[in-house]
Amino acid sequence: MRAMRAPFEVNCGASRHPKPAVGNRTEPTLLLISRRAFYPVHAAVLRALATTYEVSVAVLGAEEQELPDVHRSLGWVTPDELREWGIRVELLPPSGADWADDAAAIRNCLAGVDPDAVWVQEEPVDLIALEVLAAYRRQRERPRIGCAVCENIFQRGDLRTRLRRRHLWPRLDVLLPVAQASLAGVRAVGMPRSIASAELVAGIDAPTDLLLRAPRSGVSDFRIGFVGRLVPEKGWADVLAALVELPGTSAAFAGDGPDRDALVAALAQPSLGGRAAWEGLLAKDDLWNFYRSLDCLVVPSRTTATWKEQFGAVIADAFAVGVPVVAFDSGAIAEVVGDAGIVVPEGDVEALTAALARVRDERHLREQLATAGRARYETEFSINAYAGKIAAAYGLRRRSSAGVA
Repeated sequence: MRAMRAPFEVNCGASRHPKPAVGNRTEPTLLLISRRAFYPVHAAVLRALATTYEVSVAVLGAEEQELPDVHRSLGWVTPDELREWGIRVELLPPSGADWADDAAAIRNCLAGVDPDAVWVQEEPVDLIALEVLAAYRRQRERPRIGCAVCENIFQRGDLRTRLRRRHLWPRLDVLLPVAQASLAGVRAVGMPRSIASAELVAGIDAPTDLLLRAPRSGVSDFRIGFVGRLVPEKGWADVLAALVELPGTSAAFAGDGPDRDALVAALAQPSLGGRAAWEGLLAKDDLWNFYRSLDCLVVPSRTTATWKEQFGAVIADAFAVGVPVVAFDSGAIAEVVGDAGIVVPEGDVEALTAALARVRDERHLREQLATAGRARYETEFSINAYAGKIAAAYGLRRRSSAGVA
């Protein structure tokens, strides 16, 4: 039996199938497995990895995927587009197929690709992740396996589930959490603390031709914005409560959800004086323009018994275009914002209002936050930063022609 490959070191010498050669070198293969493998961000990261690092990339994903509302505006990259980039693509059975078909597809892909590293962009509790780990039960040498962690509240499951996790999870080599709250959540249901983890493994793809938002000089048209699902826990009502106390300020809402009618009705209240509007669920190009129209993004998420804020992609969006962020300290928000925005105690509408007033009244603060946010996007949440974190987790080397990050 062969020994497992060393942590943070890709060893492709013992591979059963030859890898693509570059010059006199043979490249290791990284396989992404996810039902959302064709999500544009993942596709962009794969392309960045293949061009910047000494690695060949492959994908096992679902061609037919119904996008949740929060992702629908981004669209979907087709398998053929990835193939045109030189990425090997294998497909999972359509959604709704028998789980045995999924399991067989995973085993066949692992055998055919023979990866040196596997990136599972599913939760560790999901069947896909567990099936990947189960596929290596009789192999002492296995690829370096990493798994994303996006959720931050997990169910312990029944006894059979807990025993299966306890048996399989130790085969993981590295966790790729979007935030420390996610890491804490999965450890609370039994993930071994001995498994290494990266930090803030997430990102967004900003358009390259986007002009950054220059802070406006006046305060008479100071404009705050909300982007997200229209549900109570996202705190849209707190934006309106703050707006009542902020003269010379308007508010705009982008998104949709069960609270749509409640929001539309609330916008008509006399105390707002017509200073707020709902712009609907926007396509991503339109959403970028929406961000650019703002002086400040408000993220007033509220924790519930079954949900707390995870990564908060709208924060990274705002940072990407230089829009200041004011937010409640819910879930992972404080970690994502870092020192590039203003975070106030969760549920404290008075503190939220005061922070917004500061951003409105202090031009220097707005400029400072815009600059800090853009810098944080580049170093933590850009596609290059995301690819760099994946590369570090798997010990990939930069191509000599890629330059310095």
